[in-house]
Amino acid sequence: MLNGILRKVAGVVAVAGGAAVATAGARYVGSKRINAAERLGQALLDDTRLEEASQLTSSESEAALAACAAYLINVAHQSAAGITGPPTVDAIGYERKVSNDKSRAVATVITTAHEPEARWQFDVDFPGVAHVNGSRRLISSRFAGPKVHMRTPDTVSIKFDNGYFASIESDMEFNGHLLNVKGPRTQVYGSASLSDNRGNVGRLKIESNGNVSGTVTRGSEIIGRFEGSLSDGLTFQQYLAS
Repeated sequence: MLNGILRKVAGVVAVAGGAAVATAGARYVGSKRINAAERLGQALLDDTRLEEASQLTSSESEAALAACAAYLINVAHQSAAGITGPPTVDAIGYERKVSNDKSRAVATVITTAHEPEARWQFDVDFPGVAHVNGSRRLISSRFAGPKVHMRTPDTVSIKFDNGYFASIESDMEFNGHLLNVKGPRTQVYGSASLSDNRGNVGRLKIESNGNVSGTVTRGSEIIGRFEGSLSDGLTFQQYLAS
């Protein structure tokens, strides 16, 4: 999980810092089956990045968009962490709810298809902050040696209570290792396209080694750049007007 706090120091906004690791209890041994809808719902409830984004929408909308991207990366990683075999899926039409008593947030995940690919619709309400809705697909799930490989594209819309709106489309893949290996057992990589209702457009890429790069533009001008890695920390560097 990416655990940094948004802060601006000499034009740099840190959207993630520290190791990208799973939450406590998310490490599993062997090929324990995990329910995909439940894990997705739990991941969607982490509102730390969205809380930060809500404070930036008026004066630094490009940083708000970057924080929304960090939210999606966290969702991708947390929903994948610990999965070492094809996940179990609910019956088609089943509505699964996951809640957070502290924040009063509630995530609803509905399984909409099994074949030829599993699909889910999700909706999350963060009272006083934002409303998130979107969809996820499980395009492929296969074993490759001692690991399971999955591809899970997401389409996400985030509408904040203050009127700010962000859209993200991602195509993430992950490998979950069956064996204890050096480094993280879960690798997440892929790309994401970002946009908001303030004229910002972004592109983010996560390499298989965890390195992250990308930019946010407004019109033809680059106004910020993603740098870093999931293991060492990710920053969003704003190109501030002098």
